[in-house]
Amino acid sequence: MEQAVEKIDKPFQIQLRMPGSKSITIRDLALAALANGTSTIRSPGFCDDTFRMADSLRKMGIPIDETPDDSLIVHGLNGHFPTEPVTLNVGQSATSTRSLMALCALRKGATHIDGHESMRVRPNKYLLDALRHICADVESANDGYLPATVTGIGQSADTIAMNGDKSSQYFSALMQIAPLFERGLRIDVKGELVSKPYIDITIHEMAKFGVIVENDNYRSFTVRPQTYHPVDLVVEGDASAASYFSALATVHGGKVTIDNLGNSTKQGDYGFFDICERLGARVIRTAATTTIIGPKAGKLNAMSEPLDMEMMPDVAVTLFAIAPFIPGTTRITGLSTLRIKECDRIEVPVTEMRKLGIEVTAGPDWVEIPFWSAPEADSAKQVSIRTYDDHRIAMSMAVLGSKTGGMVITGAQCVEKTYPRFWQDLKKLYV
Repeated sequence: MEQAVEKIDKPFQIQLRMPGSKSITIRDLALAALANGTSTIRSPGFCDDTFRMADSLRKMGIPIDETPDDSLIVHGLNGHFPTEPVTLNVGQSATSTRSLMALCALRKGATHIDGHESMRVRPNKYLLDALRHICADVESANDGYLPATVTGIGQSADTIAMNGDKSSQYFSALMQIAPLFERGLRIDVKGELVSKPYIDITIHEMAKFGVIVENDNYRSFTVRPQTYHPVDLVVEGDASAASYFSALATVHGGKVTIDNLGNSTKQGDYGFFDICERLGARVIRTAATTTIIGPKAGKLNAMSEPLDMEMMPDVAVTLFAIAPFIPGTTRITGLSTLRIKECDRIEVPVTEMRKLGIEVTAGPDWVEIPFWSAPEADSAKQVSIRTYDDHRIAMSMAVLGSKTGGMVITGAQCVEKTYPRFWQDLKKLYV
């Protein structure tokens, strides 16, 4: 699928409802599956990632029903899964993959896990090694990559240490299953833990189900034996998805109200609104809503210090897309985890932005993007931007294209992964 992106050339004022948070929905599905009873998840994020998670849980024996009002009813089995062998297809969902690997370690039967080719190059060694140590037999391709087979054998250890430099998802996955262990589990962090806000989401969601995690300043996590209780909850809007429209408001001087995401959130990507404020936008926050009003004519403030995105890596590429309109040269750091996402999220946007004449430079975990005066688009010569099957590349480059016009994004259907109606919502800004 190709999607043309034209220049936005008039002010806009719009109210939007973001899809339910993908990160929260996947966690809630996992926790509801482990609960001792039936849970209701309202306003979940319906996208390919959450479909993969729900489909995998069903194959593992967890009944999940969808109601006419788009709620999910999950019949938890308190950690007791059927034992017949199953095969799961996780698509491109890394969060689902890591959660499912841990959940499968509670099953006595073998679970074979595979997914999209992009998932086969994303590392899982730390997590799979931990599961071997704690409770499972594990086989995997190339020592830690998909496809992998996990078979639970019962708890044999109650402490584990993992390096924190690759992904917080490994820690979240272990925390989610830890209350089901007879002796609980202590997880020690070796080195510095990346993406701490995602750990906060996990701990927050576990608490909703009645399970407490003892967090020793992100150096260790202790989860004692506990029972997940069924809940009835509402999933808030996705902060990562909101970043694209906060960026659009900022660079165009527009106004966007997100009516299902407020400052009560634990999502680290909500911090993108803070960056927009530093660039000159005005943000009005309540517990349930957020309104952003861009600076007049989209004229942004210069950034004298580097912008560190370590705590919100999923919206770093959104920042790349608006950095060409920031006076001076913008240095963006804290990007060490971006090279092992759906694609290399440093190399790919650098390559695609250079097609437009933006002279981006990059290092192992940083980029520098100079101020760029976007030329008028030549209607006879459109720039073709590749997505590399990465939803965040597609949506971020659309933000950039709204300033330049004359852009065609190929593989645009990849937004189905987390934000299926993105293109429809974007069109509302042109009306």
